[in-house]
Amino acid sequence: QRALKRTMNVALYISRRGSFAFTMGLLTSAALRAINRLRSGTRAPPKELKVTSPKTSQTFTIRRLRASDEHKGFLALLAQLTTVGHGDFKRRFREISDGPEYVYVIEDEGALVASGTLVLERKFTRSCGTCGHIEDVVVDANARGKDLGRVLIEGLTLAAERANCYKAILDCSEANAGFYEKCGYARKELQMARYFVKP
Repeated sequence: QRALKRTMNVALYISRRGSFAFTMGLLTSAALRAINRLRSGTRAPPKELKVTSPKTSQTFTIRRLRASDEHKGFLALLAQLTTVGHGDFKRRFREISDGPEYVYVIEDEGALVASGTLVLERKFTRSCGTCGHIEDVVVDANARGKDLGRVLIEGLTLAAERANCYKAILDCSEANAGFYEKCGYARKELQMARYFVKP
């Protein structure tokens, strides 16, 4: 509904300066996307969740990434996990603003201290169900030991459930398997990978 409202506002702005046909095309496209989501039974995961740490009893807000997070250390946080490079943050942010990739973060005193991504895979199996993939989980080195990892995984798992996923899956190293088992995940099968650029 919010995406439809945003599209309508843009369309109204353009209609004052551009073609009526173009404006109607935008509105029709947004309406059709909303109808398809309703028919398929899928919905976007929540923009924000509250999760309480069982270890510290502190409640954290897990929210979706914002454009302004580029200046709150988001890329530096990701660099603690893997190679980031020199991509165009703003362009990629626009590309994923309506999914199926949803990046979540935890912010503390104006800086991002944890991040993870939920990717919704729409399948033909399971009655055209949706599978949630949890990716790129990272907690800032200076914020570790505060149970943020467990809180983040709990939030991402809850987001997948609220998006009507029939399951959530993730890949991890052998060293981290015990942590994810404590978060309620179980070992299943084996991951294979083939890189097209140097990892």
